[in-house]
Amino acid sequence: MAAVSGRLSVGEEAYLRALTGRLVGRELFKGYNKVAIITYPDRICESVSAAASVAFLERFGYGPGKVMIFDYQPDTKALVDKVVSWGPEAIYIAFGGEQKMADVNDMTIKLLRSLSDSGFKGALLIHVRTWLATKQFSTITSDSKLRAYLRSLKEIRLFTADANAKKFYFNVVKVNEDGTVSLAKYGEEDITDEHAQLLKLSLPPG
Repeated sequence: MAAVSGRLSVGEEAYLRALTGRLVGRELFKGYNKVAIITYPDRICESVSAAASVAFLERFGYGPGKVMIFDYQPDTKALVDKVVSWGPEAIYIAFGGEQKMADVNDMTIKLLRSLSDSGFKGALLIHVRTWLATKQFSTITSDSKLRAYLRSLKEIRLFTADANAKKFYFNVVKVNEDGTVSLAKYGEEDITDEHAQLLKLSLPPG
């Protein structure tokens, strides 16, 4: 399934995820005391997950049981059972670094179906590449059951990036009854020229 773009080395891709994960842990996770990260078990997804975990603990207090990383597996029911039994307030879906966008879309939909079946009603935190892979959630909200599930959650947050403006934006996602989606920005962060340039070179695999 791996499909890196080739414009950056693996080391540069990992460094980009360190820069990005720092902001995810500080801003996307803010306000939650127990966050589960579901990531694809590859080098890049694990990099952003580790960086976000460190930033979260550093910013909001180091201690046990505050963040846990769970690797995606095809048996999403078994995966979700493990995640939900841990008792997170929020779940961060961190897919998309080395995976084809079509595969990220399929994994996300499958995972959300299992989360829906589990009865999890906490918060969902979304990585920008997961957002892009699902065509801004349209592949999810076209399913009436998943649309209703997203509307039932406590909160959905998303981060997006504008490399030209050198900004990261943090948004609350609202899913409407008709399946349309709107974003309400709750925060933004400036990024360095270096971070912006790496983002421009790191294009999602097709």
